[in-house]
Amino acid sequence: MQPILPREQRVSPVQMWILLILSEGPNYGYSVIHRLDEMFSGFWKPKAGTVYPAIEKLMESGLISGRVEHREDASDRHYYMITPKGQHALRVGMDRWGTMMEYIEEYGERHRAIRKGSAEMTREELGGLLMKFGESLKRGEVEISDHLPEMKPEKMRFPKQLVYKFLYAYIEGGREIEIEIEWAQKD
Repeated sequence: MQPILPREQRVSPVQMWILLILSEGPNYGYSVIHRLDEMFSGFWKPKAGTVYPAIEKLMESGLISGRVEHREDASDRHYYMITPKGQHALRVGMDRWGTMMEYIEEYGERHRAIRKGSAEMTREELGGLLMKFGESLKRGEVEISDHLPEMKPEKMRFPKQLVYKFLYAYIEGGREIEIEIEWAQKD
């Protein structure tokens, strides 16, 4: 497996998260820690002893820069900004993280999926398939083998209320759209 970034641009996962936060705009250390805490929602509790050394390494690598805001009523505040080199490292790192997450998701899907399929097709073929699926969805019943031909026939019924998710992403030099439909299963 390839490293997340080339050796000269390697960053730790904590550094990657810091770059991601700083890509939203300049920020100071304590606020970065607070944002990380929000992002991880209790799964990880960032500590100053982890975040500040990561910030220092990013500064040394030229991936972020800093400036000091002098304040009369409080201690000086150090703001950090992502540099163009840092933006490039973030883009490359996110592509590689995205690929790694795809592998993890694929593995998870394989173990969660009842049925799964994919096929290469023309725009016209895909458009026709999606229209057929849309019509079936309106009726509230879909024949799975119509959309996964290699599968045995099986009908799936949908309730009136659904959750629709649409993801548009850049993946390793290409693009991807992922559509998810979820609903509560009633026994």
